[in-house]
Amino acid sequence: MEHRRYRNDSDIKLMRQLISSLPNAPSVIDFEEFIQIQSVQQTTRLWVEATNLIAFAYVDDFNNLCFEITPGFSDPVLEQEIADLGIDCIKDRINKTGEITTLDSSCSASNPERINLLKRMGFTQQEVRSMKFIRSLADPISELPLPPGYRIRCVKGESEVAQLVNLHQAAFGTDNMTVEYRLAMMHAPDYDQSMDWVACSSEGNLAAFCIGSIDEEDPGIGYLDPIGTHPAHRRIGLSKAMIAYGLTTLKSRGVKHVHFGTSSENIPMQQLALRMGFTLQSESVWFSKEVI
Repeated sequence: MEHRRYRNDSDIKLMRQLISSLPNAPSVIDFEEFIQIQSVQQTTRLWVEATNLIAFAYVDDFNNLCFEITPGFSDPVLEQEIADLGIDCIKDRINKTGEITTLDSSCSASNPERINLLKRMGFTQQEVRSMKFIRSLADPISELPLPPGYRIRCVKGESEVAQLVNLHQAAFGTDNMTVEYRLAMMHAPDYDQSMDWVACSSEGNLAAFCIGSIDEEDPGIGYLDPIGTHPAHRRIGLSKAMIAYGLTTLKSRGVKHVHFGTSSENIPMQQLALRMGFTLQSESVWFSKEVI
């Protein structure tokens, strides 16, 4: 089995095919966004036997080890090589920045095989979870008008990426969103600028955002994620209005069910999802590994 670096777009095609072959295949959206980023491509490794892709792994810019292995394939050496890839990437980042951090990874809470695999790799389960909600568009969508003076429009494109990044960082209180990552989102195959929305105040300031998308494999499934509001424009109904706008738009395009994600730590967003007719569908658990 050959273990090699990422080469070109033909490798992306191989990785997509592996993801689609997985039982209960995870969403390919995150993969499509991250694999567009050069720094992620530099960490990507592929394990190939003859012409068949057995596994791939990469470490994203948030220190998450992301990997997939062909169903039914088990090899302790491969598992260790994947873990070593993650550890080496984090060690390199620590050496460059001096900032001590952990290597993280996640998987479905209902996937005991993957949970046991991460534990064998030396990861420790954390309390935080990622929560996925779903809503049927057969149910009525409440009309929720925007507050006076606000309007929703599509983003203007790459010309306002810096403003979009600033809005995202302010909404979530982190610097996780970067210009490079926002551009990668816009370059992903399933990105549709007509479903990348911002709410603007009467002064023209960006106040809230919501990105919609439709599953390429199943156009009956849509997504609204991420969603956020600038702290200066909260508690006036912007998030609810944007979700209602997104639901209505997706329904007009033939979508039957909409997925929405948030963290177990984000109680307000969970409550908002429930008020907007979503129900909890599944959870992902997170793991961390100390890097010495």
